[in-house]
Amino acid sequence: MIDREQIGMRIGVLRKKTGLSQQALAEKLGVSAQAVSKWESGKNLPDIDLFRELAWIFDMTIDSIVEGDLSFAQKSGGKSLPANVAALAPGAERRRLLQSLVPYCSDAELYNVAKGLADGNLELSLAAGIRQKNRLTEKTAAIPLGILGENTLRETAPYFSKALGEMMGNTEPGLRRIAGMIRCPECGEELELVNKDERNLYFACKNGHRYHVVDGVVDFGSREIKGELWSLFLKNYQDYLNQQRSPGNPRYLMGTVPCRELRWQVLKKLRPRVILDIACGMCSGLGYDLQRINWPCLVIMSDLSHRVLKYNKRYFSEEMVNPYVDIVCLACDCAHLPIDDCCIDMVVSNAGFESMQAKMMDGFREGYRVLKPGGHAVYNISIVGDHSSENTQKWERLYRTLEEADYSIQEKLYDIGEWEDICKAAGYSSTETKEVYGGAARAGGRGISL
Repeated sequence: MIDREQIGMRIGVLRKKTGLSQQALAEKLGVSAQAVSKWESGKNLPDIDLFRELAWIFDMTIDSIVEGDLSFAQKSGGKSLPANVAALAPGAERRRLLQSLVPYCSDAELYNVAKGLADGNLELSLAAGIRQKNRLTEKTAAIPLGILGENTLRETAPYFSKALGEMMGNTEPGLRRIAGMIRCPECGEELELVNKDERNLYFACKNGHRYHVVDGVVDFGSREIKGELWSLFLKNYQDYLNQQRSPGNPRYLMGTVPCRELRWQVLKKLRPRVILDIACGMCSGLGYDLQRINWPCLVIMSDLSHRVLKYNKRYFSEEMVNPYVDIVCLACDCAHLPIDDCCIDMVVSNAGFESMQAKMMDGFREGYRVLKPGGHAVYNISIVGDHSSENTQKWERLYRTLEEADYSIQEKLYDIGEWEDICKAAGYSSTETKEVYGGAARAGGRGISL
């Protein structure tokens, strides 16, 4: 017999673990927040088609959501505590407590619980009520969780995780997920998400540096290149929409093989869970892929311009909604990313490195720094086959006629061999180049394996 209450409990704890509010989950599924509330209270069950969507969003099987608690906990119950959590819990009892929460809490939530316990700001205990018969006398005894047996801990963990999630507040899941990945650009310390209320949301480090979330964008105070405020060509959000909806030059988009299709084929094969778009601009490159991603994914858009990013945030949240994708926008210097080492699955860039002009190589090296071992960088860039061909020499002569200020955009046009040497020097172990435009230049959709 199906137990609606237990299914509702599992949906609730998975939603909290994923960092979603009831409203956010409802929007991803195309239902009302009241419907989600009724599922979690056990009053109703989702339609069978929605169970498939829930399984995708929560990265669980449908059986794991519908079946009993033991089956539900099996998938993540054997997972080890994250290193930063284990470091805050040297005692065996506290580790056992935190381990019981693993199936129900995200790594960021586990860290916050462990930190609260270590700092003495959080105490978890069971309350047992005692009432003397035929009298009004009542007592409540607080039972420390450390003395509870394994079975009791397993049975109470969903309830504690639900209460802890409510205490921590509901913010956008992307912001919660990135909390353990970003660092203060001023001092390098870890940034924690502080949620005073919906209008006062910011990241802060232990040294007091704060970076507020403004119009849905984490604002690190970056500014566009002096004298080249490129984003001002967009007068307002309607101008931005006109640009996004423009079909563009069909010949440019086509190439020998469509560049965006080459990139999508790599993404589809590798299915990265965390993607960073460096110097994303209007995200015209990754935007093609965001319509097609059908696996749980966090996309981080980074650019100097807060103005364009706030338009990106609105557009991709309203008109390009993908229930599998959470988007975070970082207004920052992409040559000095506020992102920790080795935490990104894939770096992408649609001519973004070149748009960084004098900082191009700094941005390229930053892309390598933040990639996980085994991660990939997929990007397009202007390079030539070699310098000896007549056609290439014509392009290089034209390139040298640019004003000196413009010529500093890139000191030279690299050929394939030179660029592969640069990739090797940056740390990449292998490169693969796909020709998009023949003749004078090549654009590489380079799947680069670490």
